[in-house]
Amino acid sequence: MSDESVTVEFLRRQFRRVLDEIASLHDKVHVQGAILLRLEGAQNAIAEQLRTMVSQHRRFNDRLRALEEEGR
Repeated sequence: MSDESVTVEFLRRQFRRVLDEIASLHDKVHVQGAILLRLEGAQNAIAEQLRTMVSQHRRFNDRLRALEEEGR
């Protein structure tokens, strides 16, 4: 540590830097939270699309079986 004494001005500048860093971290956390919510919504939409496709596939298979039964 240097021989210089700590002044009120020095402490004020350091405190300001800490507050600015906290504000920056707060913004980053907010953005990451928004990204997470968007990804969660996209994941839910993909799951719903997959369920719909499975349902379509089942109906197609049912119709195909019915046509095959008619052909016998």
